[in-house]
Amino acid sequence: MKSYIILFSLFILSVLTFQSCSDTKASSPDSNPSTPPRTVKVMPAQSSQYREAVKASGQLALAEEARLSFKTGGVIRKIHVREGQRVRAGQLLAEIETDEISARAQQAELGKAQGAISVENARLALQLAERDYRNAKGLYTDSVATLEQLENAEVQLDNARNQLKLAERAQSIQAQQEDVANYNLRHAKILAPADGTILKKMAEPNEVTNPGTPVLLFGSHSKAFVLRVSVTDKDVVHLNLGDPATVVFDAYPGRTFSGSIREIAGMADPYTGTFEVEVEVKPEAVALRSGFIGRVSIQSSEATPLISIPTDALKVADGQAGIVFTAVGNQARQQKVDIYKLQGDQLLLRSGVNAGDQVITSGLGFLQDGTPIIIE
Repeated sequence: MKSYIILFSLFILSVLTFQSCSDTKASSPDSNPSTPPRTVKVMPAQSSQYREAVKASGQLALAEEARLSFKTGGVIRKIHVREGQRVRAGQLLAEIETDEISARAQQAELGKAQGAISVENARLALQLAERDYRNAKGLYTDSVATLEQLENAEVQLDNARNQLKLAERAQSIQAQQEDVANYNLRHAKILAPADGTILKKMAEPNEVTNPGTPVLLFGSHSKAFVLRVSVTDKDVVHLNLGDPATVVFDAYPGRTFSGSIREIAGMADPYTGTFEVEVEVKPEAVALRSGFIGRVSIQSSEATPLISIPTDALKVADGQAGIVFTAVGNQARQQKVDIYKLQGDQLLLRSGVNAGDQVITSGLGFLQDGTPIIIE
């Protein structure tokens, strides 16, 4: 009797288990067409030609800046300009004491004059040696002079010729020395190489300066202003010469300046690992000054073909991988997508959906692959 009761209990339990499994299968949307459809909204996926925008900040400067210095060292006599002053090409900017340089120039001039006299004397000596040689040769022919006397006259002639060559060479060297002295005298002054602005004074009157030591920092007005910024290797690969840019300065809040890339460094800075990019700022009706801090947004000229969908369409994301649903007929279909980046309220995709696909943007919470849907 007990065995019968146990067998009957097991039979009842198996029937209940089978019924539970049948109910579970009936609840699956793929297997039970009577599952109520979900109401959703859709938006079409759109193709997009994305251009990378590189943002950076840097310091404004004139494209052509020069450190002006004296050719020779000496005591600075006077600096005729001040910082920020506009100057014209050829204007006298600074000068050093020229007493020592003038003395050297005078010595060189005197040496040149002495060299001319030495050349003239050597020519006269050559003329005398030539006359003596002709006389000795005639006398030797007439058997009046001996062979030794003729040979001595010939030696004197060769010596006179050599002396003339030496005097002419010395005269050439003395002329070069005079040119150098006069050159140094002319460059005892600093003249403006072009129309521009004195950006900085690096020395003061009565200071002793060495040859080539910068005295003034000069910015030429013949070139535009440039904003020098540093970008990473990840960004520099998107940039090309001529790419358009927009620039803003703290000095002019709310105002935007246009520009373009004029130079890209060929190698990274060894200390920072970044690449310097020069953005030429187009002139405006406002005053710009070297040293302004600016922020730039550079629009790459290279376009990347992508697919754009609303961010509301993304159900799950893990890094660059995501899940979205598309409406295919009256069913929701799950799609795996490769995310490129988020841009505002749009999601840019490399792959996963095609342009024109109807992407579900609302009602995602209860969707599974194959769930029946009704599109609002």
